Amino acid sequence: MSARVRSTGEILCAAMHPEEPGDIYIDDGLHYTLGVVLRLLVTEPMHLPEGQGLGGHAAHGRWWWRGHAPTAANVDPFYA
Repeated sequence: MSARVRSTGEILCAAMHPEEPGDIYIDDGLHYTLGVVLRLLVTEPMHLPEGQGLGGHAAHGRWWWRGHAPTAANVDPFYA
């Protein structure tokens, strides 16, 4: 459950997005704390039906700071 923070500020699933120069790597432990314990990093459910949200985490592998997800995103209710 590690992530990469791009120089653009994007937060991406490290397993789904290859490393690029300038990326900051967030290891599993810190990502778990930010996402599960503190619920500061949010994403969509892994899979969403076609036409809902941005297609689900499996489709895009993106994370957002709580309160800063795109309006089209269907943030997983876990983070409510």
